[in-house]
Amino acid sequence: MLSLLFSCERKDANEIVVEGYDQNYVEDNSPLLFFVDSIEMIPLDRTAHLVNVEKIVCHEEDFFILDNNKVMRFGPEGNFMNYCGEQGHGHGEYINIATFVAHNDTISIIDSYKNTLMHYALNGEFLCEVNAPEGTLVNVKDATFEKDNVLFLANFIFNEENDTYTRWDILTDEVSVISNAQVKSSGTKEYVGSHSFCQFCDNIRYIQPFSNVIKSTDGNDILIKTSRQVLSDKELSSINDFNIMTYASHLDDFTGFNNVFETSKYLLLTFSNIDYLVVDKESAECTRYSYEYDEDSESFPLLNILSSTKNFLIGVINIEEYDSFKSKFLRYANFPQDMANGYVIVKYHIL
Repeated sequence: MLSLLFSCERKDANEIVVEGYDQNYVEDNSPLLFFVDSIEMIPLDRTAHLVNVEKIVCHEEDFFILDNNKVMRFGPEGNFMNYCGEQGHGHGEYINIATFVAHNDTISIIDSYKNTLMHYALNGEFLCEVNAPEGTLVNVKDATFEKDNVLFLANFIFNEENDTYTRWDILTDEVSVISNAQVKSSGTKEYVGSHSFCQFCDNIRYIQPFSNVIKSTDGNDILIKTSRQVLSDKELSSINDFNIMTYASHLDDFTGFNNVFETSKYLLLTFSNIDYLVVDKESAECTRYSYEYDEDSESFPLLNILSSTKNFLIGVINIEEYDSFKSKFLRYANFPQDMANGYVIVKYHIL
């Protein structure tokens, strides 16, 4: 029954209670022991000059990466293929990329400055653009197509603007609020997480600050059972200067999660670089792990996870920043020994 609740076919609203958060805690970053089958490393073409990878999507075997206000396409072996669009003020050009979405045979760039959705072919050729209702895209952090013409938008919290998730129907121009946070910021744009939602089958799961409930667009929410104090709506609404430091003042409480990823068998929830929680979707039990980059540990850590598919997690790292892990790369991963620098895609294949 629990397995069915997590499956692609479930329709009825249910709350799935996940056990083990307090009891199953392991202070050793050892994902290979139970849910990662193998690790593959793909060096990215250095001619692309990556600076700071913000998003990666695996689409039709290619990788699309947002970095330094550019969307780049790489082949399965890491070879650079093309840019999607160009920055500028001309026809078909963007000014500021908030995020992008890969859907069918199109790359759609959200320009938060122009408040437009710009469509490109996979080879980078400009197709068309759609103007959004005023203010719809100004605070967007990330997005995905919930349906062919409906965008699910994850937004920054900015002062009292705390509609963290909204929906834009491109055909009707209707914009609706899916969920809002109780907290407010003070003059700064603050995100819920760097990857605050994930899409699996036709369902989207999303998180909120300090919450132990992972919401779902299909109504099948997940409750992480814990004995730790979960802040009430009243307590959350009193937070008027929400930022990353807010969590530091509530470490005795349940702090929630910053990122959520889903594969066929597991749900992965992380909190900064402190903990990650692995939920077994069949048993509805979880295990919480330390998220430290310990070079003396025998295990291989999860490094900078940015996206997930049904079968693997995807991270992107600058190999120079992880020099102390090279012995682990050689032990666990398909790692070219002559790779001395540059960016690398890390694919964690899931059992």
